[in-house]
Amino acid sequence: MLIQPGASVRVSSAVLLKRRPAGFTLLEIMVGVGVLGMLLISMYQLVGTQLLALQTTRETQVEAVAMQGLVRYVQGVLAGLSLKQEEGLRGVHHVYGRVPADELHWTSRPGMGLLTSAAADEDYLVTLTIQPRTSTSRRQDLGIRRWLKGELETSYEWITLLPDIVALEFAYYDPTLDLWLEECRNARPPLVRMKVWRREGDPFEIVLPVPSARIRQLQ
Repeated sequence: MLIQPGASVRVSSAVLLKRRPAGFTLLEIMVGVGVLGMLLISMYQLVGTQLLALQTTRETQVEAVAMQGLVRYVQGVLAGLSLKQEEGLRGVHHVYGRVPADELHWTSRPGMGLLTSAAADEDYLVTLTIQPRTSTSRRQDLGIRRWLKGELETSYEWITLLPDIVALEFAYYDPTLDLWLEECRNARPPLVRMKVWRREGDPFEIVLPVPSARIRQLQ
């Protein structure tokens, strides 16, 4: 039986196709692994950036809420200075290592100014300031010291209001001089300016009125 030339070529091609190994070559696998690795790295970077942004946003929101709480507390203290109360505000200016660490003193009965209504109905001395977290720590917290009037100041109780504070500064407006003063001696200035540094950079600053001072000016 004679085989035509064309048929012989077709049979040889079919045999060659059947003998070709199935699957991917090493080069194809390496290219696929490389592409997959690049995709995984891109996804990791994208997810990491989103998580960092969420964390930063959350920290910023928490810091804003904490600062609002401090402002409301100081507002309540200034609003609580009644006309009948003999003692006013006493502001003391301190600088440690070129960093302001002022103190704001007042007398309070149980209530908002003392941050408790469960204490004995007596006069307490309260100081708003910053102090190291521990005797050996470089980190400072903002809070209040409170102790019963007539007792030693060393017996105070400390309550933290804001952690990790770099500096604190108060100023008191004198309308007669038209100046901001660094200190205040048992007075009721019409305005009190507070600056709080939490990190390097611009501080948080707010000016708060003293209602009883304005009432006295109208009398």
